[in-house]
Amino acid sequence: MNPAAPKALVLMRIPHGEPAPSDESIRAAIQADRRRLGLEPANGYQYRLAGPYRIQVGGQPLDEYVAWET
Repeated sequence: MNPAAPKALVLMRIPHGEPAPSDESIRAAIQADRRRLGLEPANGYQYRLAGPYRIQVGGQPLDEYVAWET
């Protein structure tokens, strides 16, 4: 992948205390973001994952993760 090429970034929220997103779900979310951006599917891409960050939305405790292509 060209380092200057546009890359996907995804935000994933799950109920607080649940397991972190799986590798498969992260890769699927990244591919979905690439489709929304009109980018070609990435083959063999790698990503970074940050989190969990504990947040509340509408009074519901969530764990937030951010994943982005590298």
